[in-house]
Amino acid sequence: MKIPFHRPDLPQDLNEIYADSIRNGWLTTGSQVEKFEYSLKEFFGSKHVIAVNSCTAALHLGMLAKGFKPGDKFIVPTHTFVSTVECGEYLGMEPIFVDCQKDGFNLDLNQVEDLIKKDPKIKAIVPVHYGGIPVDMKQLMKMSEKSNIYILEDSAHALETISSAGKVGNTNHAAAFSFYANKNLTTFGEGGALATNDSDLAKKVKNLSLHGITKDGWKRFEANAKWEYDIINLGYKYNMSDISASYGIWQLKQINDWHRKRTRIAKTYINELKNIDGIVCPKADTYDGNAWHLFVIQIDRSKWNISRNKIIELLNDKGIGLSVHYKPIHMLDYYQKKFGYKPSDFPRSKSLFESVISIPLYPNLTEEETSYIIDSIRELAHLHLN
Repeated sequence: MKIPFHRPDLPQDLNEIYADSIRNGWLTTGSQVEKFEYSLKEFFGSKHVIAVNSCTAALHLGMLAKGFKPGDKFIVPTHTFVSTVECGEYLGMEPIFVDCQKDGFNLDLNQVEDLIKKDPKIKAIVPVHYGGIPVDMKQLMKMSEKSNIYILEDSAHALETISSAGKVGNTNHAAAFSFYANKNLTTFGEGGALATNDSDLAKKVKNLSLHGITKDGWKRFEANAKWEYDIINLGYKYNMSDISASYGIWQLKQINDWHRKRTRIAKTYINELKNIDGIVCPKADTYDGNAWHLFVIQIDRSKWNISRNKIIELLNDKGIGLSVHYKPIHMLDYYQKKFGYKPSDFPRSKSLFESVISIPLYPNLTEEETSYIIDSIRELAHLHLN
């Protein structure tokens, strides 16, 4: 059996997702992007959504629009993908890394609080809802209010996540989302969005997302429309196309059903794997508010006679696609050379990196495939547990 790590949901006929505007030749940013943004606003309960071409773009613009400058600092987890950190570095800001909480994957808020108290140059925090597991945003918001610190949520995994502060995306700060190929919703492989209730921030991000131009391209080229426009900021080419948005609109209509299916599969995994000695499953209480973008098991390395990487290799040999999320930022060559980090500097993140395996989790994963994955892990545990 061959089971890929991710398998996207596609309509039987791609033509059914295309709007009349696309059929009539409008392919770039236009009415479908506007419709997609409106649908996302309804989904998040937010006042504003700006669709862009990646989550990285949304993160960059979410920082840029706040006017941060070189010398400013921002807090970010080391246990994340590099784009979380790049968004501030693009502006010349200095990242301040934080380790994971002792019993989870998200950033340690106790460390965050200590750092805020010590360093007035910290202007922003970029928390990551790892795998769809919500950060305690109510507590983090209280910290930010005391020190007037901006929060830009990296919500790449968190489309359906609900935190202690409510629906992720419904925020007076900002949240950035990913519609990459393997995310819970994709816009034809690439895409992202920024959600906020801050009208001024939304206006700046919208303007910066397309060259700093004062008028949407599709409105400039309508029949009888005035062509004239102005450039009011140094902007970027981060806009989303109508073709991408039309695919996102089709996917969003099914997102709640897909979330229920992923949650059901996650419960099956936990029920079947939790009693295997040497495997640590996500906590059962993480059902609440979890988007279930990833299902990550941890290998108790003291109980296995083979390495984590060998376990992955043997499961790959059985046709099961797997991944590792993530190699911590402080362990990457660029950041070690630039900041002098050592692998041991953030021990919890390092330990997670050396023990985690992400197994397939998506709506069209069949019961037969789910059982095969579980049975394969059981068989491997029977052979290789001490």
